[in-house]
Amino acid sequence: MAITEYTEPNVCVGENLTTDDAGQLRLQPWAVPRLVADVRGNSGGDGKVYPTTALPGKLLIDIKAGWRNDTPLEQQVLIRVVRGPRYWLTSNPNAIQFRDRWTYATDAEPGPPITSGIFNGQTGSAIDLGTNSVAEPEPGQQWMWTDTNMVDEWVPYPIGPGQSFKAWYRCYVWTPPPFSDNANKNSPKHEAKANWARLQLIAFGQQGNVVTG
Repeated sequence: MAITEYTEPNVCVGENLTTDDAGQLRLQPWAVPRLVADVRGNSGGDGKVYPTTALPGKLLIDIKAGWRNDTPLEQQVLIRVVRGPRYWLTSNPNAIQFRDRWTYATDAEPGPPITSGIFNGQTGSAIDLGTNSVAEPEPGQQWMWTDTNMVDEWVPYPIGPGQSFKAWYRCYVWTPPPFSDNANKNSPKHEAKANWARLQLIAFGQQGNVVTG
């Protein structure tokens, strides 16, 4: 009578795998893309706009997000910024502009995201309908708005096990010079609303280096 040898199967796992109590193979939570930070901030300065011709302007939104890599592998991080709908009203012959920026750092505090020079995004408009015979700005107002939008940036280096990653986002509004105090035939109206913004961090797992089992 032939004897059939039986070998108990072994499950080999890497850093991205594990087994449950029944011995079934499972993925670790960090093996798939996952949202590790999600911070929403409302604008603290929406409403009437006064002449602000010096950069960076008036601060509207100021939020931070952070995460520590608690996995045994390096993680690639995607920064996602979601801008809420924005609205502004300007009068002839003036301009209104939003600017935003984000900065980040590993195992350190990121530098303040000031938009005086470098910035990640800008939106705004101006209206110029000229003047009348006595050099008064012609009457005219402009209402503008943008829909909610989203932008992504990959961090150019991986975040190692145990390392902390922090990101900082700010949005400002300003009135690019020259600014006319007698706009709209001496009836100036200027408003700006940034509403809100969300700062998200998404971690992406990397290939493991060790196989056991």
